[in-house]
Amino acid sequence: MIIRAVRQQMKNRTRLAPAILFLAGILILCPAFSFAQSRTIRLNETAFAYAEELIAQGRVVIDKKNAWRDHHPMAEDENEFIRAHGFAQYSKWHLGIDETHAEGTKARYKFPFGDFKNVHRCGLLAVKSRAHQFGYADIEKAGIQLIEIINSKKENQPGAEHRLPVSAPSGVTLR
Repeated sequence: MIIRAVRQQMKNRTRLAPAILFLAGILILCPAFSFAQSRTIRLNETAFAYAEELIAQGRVVIDKKNAWRDHHPMAEDENEFIRAHGFAQYSKWHLGIDETHAEGTKARYKFPFGDFKNVHRCGLLAVKSRAHQFGYADIEKAGIQLIEIINSKKENQPGAEHRLPVSAPSGVTLR
């Protein structure tokens, strides 16, 4: 009798296994499907060009990797900037546009990279990291390109550590 009960339990478990695997698959894939459907954030090409322009003008803060949490504008700063300059200017400081949100809302603009005065290297590093994390390859690539532009400008500045030492003309001794 005990053996019969054990066999019955084993049969029930083997019948449940496919159902459990099917349900587990649904639970795993549903968030992936909903995430893929919500990929409505696209690269803000105007902001990318604006960032390039600011970098060319030297309006860059070359800061450390994790400094963005201390350097990004607070909500009050954002609101004041919008009041003074409007959403068209506000959008230029964000590499992503979320098309599920209406124009003229802060929620529409994603991936900020500056403080409304300067581009922050740490902001671009955060953009690159978050875009990679959420699978926005075009925004990640834009962040990488802007970081590379900053790094190349940094390397070409006078006093850069990698520069070759200055050699004196023949017959002149450097002290």
